Amino acid sequence: MNQSADSNNITCVGLGKTLFNSSACYVSNKSGKPEIEIILTERITRQKASGAWPEQALAVLSKNHNLENCFITENRDVVAPPKFEEFLNKSFPFFEYLQKKNLSKYSSHFNENVKHITHHLCHASAALIVSPFEKALILVIDGAGSNVKDFSDGHAEKKFLPPNFEEKDYLEESSVYGLESGKLTCLEKNWQEFKKSSRAEGHWLSEGLGSLYEKAAEYIFNDKRAAGKVMGLAALGRSFEIIKRNVFLEGLDWSLAFKGSGKNQWESSKHFNTYINIAASVQNHFEKSLMALAVGLQEKYPEYENLILVGGCALNCTTNMKLFNSGLFKAIYIPPFPGDESIGLGAASYAYHFLLNNPWRARSWQEQKSSFGSLCSVPTEEEIRKEFRDFEIIKPENIEKFAAKLLAEHKIIGWCQGQSETGPRALGNRSILARVDSPGLKNRLNSEIKMRENFRPYGCSILHEEAHSYFDIPDGFENPFMSFAVKTRPEHRQVLHEVTHFDGTSRMQTVGSASNVRFYNLIKEVKDLTGTPCVLNTSLNVMGEPIVETVQDAKRFLISTPVDGMAIGDLYIKKLTKPGQIQGNA
Repeated sequence: MNQSADSNNITCVGLGKTLFNSSACYVSNKSGKPEIEIILTERITRQKASGAWPEQALAVLSKNHNLENCFITENRDVVAPPKFEEFLNKSFPFFEYLQKKNLSKYSSHFNENVKHITHHLCHASAALIVSPFEKALILVIDGAGSNVKDFSDGHAEKKFLPPNFEEKDYLEESSVYGLESGKLTCLEKNWQEFKKSSRAEGHWLSEGLGSLYEKAAEYIFNDKRAAGKVMGLAALGRSFEIIKRNVFLEGLDWSLAFKGSGKNQWESSKHFNTYINIAASVQNHFEKSLMALAVGLQEKYPEYENLILVGGCALNCTTNMKLFNSGLFKAIYIPPFPGDESIGLGAASYAYHFLLNNPWRARSWQEQKSSFGSLCSVPTEEEIRKEFRDFEIIKPENIEKFAAKLLAEHKIIGWCQGQSETGPRALGNRSILARVDSPGLKNRLNSEIKMRENFRPYGCSILHEEAHSYFDIPDGFENPFMSFAVKTRPEHRQVLHEVTHFDGTSRMQTVGSASNVRFYNLIKEVKDLTGTPCVLNTSLNVMGEPIVETVQDAKRFLISTPVDGMAIGDLYIKKLTKPGQIQGNA
């Protein structure tokens, strides 16, 4: 394969060979603008946050597109793909397997043209391809990025390496980029070194801000990926000051760390007060640290009025709102997939814009969307009728009106439309929906459907033009991806009780008519029937599973949960009255 081929006919394939949420991404310029499709391994294997080598994702991408003439880029956090693949090959004949499966061109072991893009550069490039701003600062901050030794001699960011980088295994901690008219310039880069803990056996600690949050999640929930839970739990605790992150982590009594799994075991733990206070302390330290960082950036780079946050830390919607309210920046944007779900996209975006020099333009707020999932995840009527042939199927004249009437009657329904969302949050294509003022709704969802810990809040999707009337935000505030936790206005807290957290905030989503017309129309119909222009919106999955991807996944979800039915495409599937009961088709 010749990677210098005519860019007018070439496809970019970005491979996120990451520790979690591996992916394969397709970016093409066939329509004159970037066409994007992102396949997450977890959605195919049904293993949440899977970091398996993206063979399954590539298989789906290959079905949807001709990948014969493609420019291939890749990334893996902490350990670069070539080193990791060599490790795999020592455990089993991995390279031989790639050859047998016709996948060798996607590995630099066989294909010297596969280009490695460093981790934070992937995050920044993923932000660039969807950015609504012509000019902005991009702050990348996560648990850990690329190893300092993976920055080649010709790498544009090599000048930011620490002076003794050859002696130690430093990892990216945070990076700052300037975005201007489609060009990315690295402005700053901070590094972290992981050291073996002297007290917590088997733990490696660093001074990194994202790493601190990961370790707190591991301590409280036995899951380093449970940072979102820590954020929600923080509202219940009393914080104490954290001065040195390593000192704080070393000082914890790790014998009290949660060792179990699941809602019931966690809620019966004897150390609840310890956990809520640690959560509050880590969240408070995170907010102060990020705010100080933002103040410094605004002072150093006043020419940038806008800020883009990416990396796993950008999912902290409580801090994001406080940063917005500070007024340091005119506007703040967080993509729908700030974490490693977008690393494949970032690798492909870098090739598309900087290696092949395709034109760039900002995507307006009206063009923003989160549904970049597999094209074959779009439910078709033929497929739905075949898969749900043993269920009662209704085809109303208007699925939005029909579903809104069910919601007005306090039903809880699945909502499965179009391409799936790529990020961790359901935003109107793969959602469980309910009327926001249904009494006891949160408890029912937690105990019967989602099986989540009782303290965790639920999201709210509201018509964009109505949002400022219900929440303490300026008129026109953009929050299409639930990136900001905003204060519920006091006069609406009773109606929005089930979607308002203990601290008076709601992780809400503004829904515009241009970005998701069907979801917008549904909420508008709900408003006409109930007077309230919003719905409770949570992801279409059960605890421990990825978001529903296919019609087959939707059927399994409907069978295994006590929702009242599923609106999928133009059809509504009624819940079976009894397990195994067959109902007639309409």
